[in-house]
Amino acid sequence: MIFVFSVPFLFRNFWKSTNLIKVLFVLNVVCLTLLLLYSIVIEQNNLSLAIRFFTILVLMLAVFFLPAKKIYVKLFIILATLHSIFLIAFEIYILVFGGPEFQEFIRAKVMNLGMGDIYTYNQYFFRIQIKGNPILPIAFIVSLFAIQSKQLKISVASLLFVGTIIAGNLAFILSIVFFFGMYGAILFFSNEKVKTFLKNLFGNRKRVIILVSLFSVFIIAVAIVLFPYIKEVFIRKMEYSIPTRFDQVSHLIKDLAESPITLLFGQGFGNIIYVISDYRDYRNAYYFELQTIYVLNQVGILYFAVFLITKIIFVIKFWRNKLIILIYLSYILYAFTNPYLFDTTNILVLIVLSSLGKLYLEEGNTSESKI
Repeated sequence: MIFVFSVPFLFRNFWKSTNLIKVLFVLNVVCLTLLLLYSIVIEQNNLSLAIRFFTILVLMLAVFFLPAKKIYVKLFIILATLHSIFLIAFEIYILVFGGPEFQEFIRAKVMNLGMGDIYTYNQYFFRIQIKGNPILPIAFIVSLFAIQSKQLKISVASLLFVGTIIAGNLAFILSIVFFFGMYGAILFFSNEKVKTFLKNLFGNRKRVIILVSLFSVFIIAVAIVLFPYIKEVFIRKMEYSIPTRFDQVSHLIKDLAESPITLLFGQGFGNIIYVISDYRDYRNAYYFELQTIYVLNQVGILYFAVFLITKIIFVIKFWRNKLIILIYLSYILYAFTNPYLFDTTNILVLIVLSSLGKLYLEEGNTSESKI
């Protein structure tokens, strides 16, 4: 609906863009239209699925021409916070009132509805992995910059962080750690006093050796402390999650490489691989954990390269803000190994980040270093 009501603004912003941007966008629309016809007429794929993926790819580029509005950011944070509150409340309810029978019932119900999964390994913490969770990590990071009131920022960010933990996806946590690690490094190395200190420090070989030694000891100590948890997570993922992803890649790439034509132009939008493996029945699947590989399977190597190059150029040209790019990279980090990179979640994130960059983090408005 955002795109429907913004058509005049989309055309206006398109015509105001540079020639490079206009040429790239038109090229992508033409290529996608030809691929849609190829998918429906030649490959005879499912019409609704073909239109679905065609629309997603078009909107993932058209989103850069949308006008920036604060309401997009506010609604995103509000909806994510409500979702997080639901997860927290449901987690408490299961722990306090939910016996073994209820736990089995609710898991079966959620899975039958195609809403996700709810499970536990130890009866003390339940992973509530349901639809809507992918917006939580990115909403947590966005809230730190979009909310000006300190008390409100702390309250909302805390709710979103707890909800992210309950969501039970390790990739969510890793993306947040990645963001703060990179964000801290950017602030640290951009400080003039730090630059002078490092210049003097690394001018002395003895100091460098001591520094490297201390850092190595710290890394080893952290690894020892976290090893039991990492080992447990890795073992559990090796049982099903990681082998399933390798299984998907194998079948999708094999299907893509069926002939030189499919390798270059793909199997068409909405392609279904009619395979039953040891891990999954793919005959009705159109969402994969590695959704990127599935899109590559549909569009082929040629257009996938065009889309990737166009997306990188659009991000650099339209955002021009290292913080917004860093937030988006954090999203990509957890979206790549989950089915969130080529769906409506990504479009929502692009809308929010575009508005955040233009309205909240403009030079002279809000400092990039102020959380």
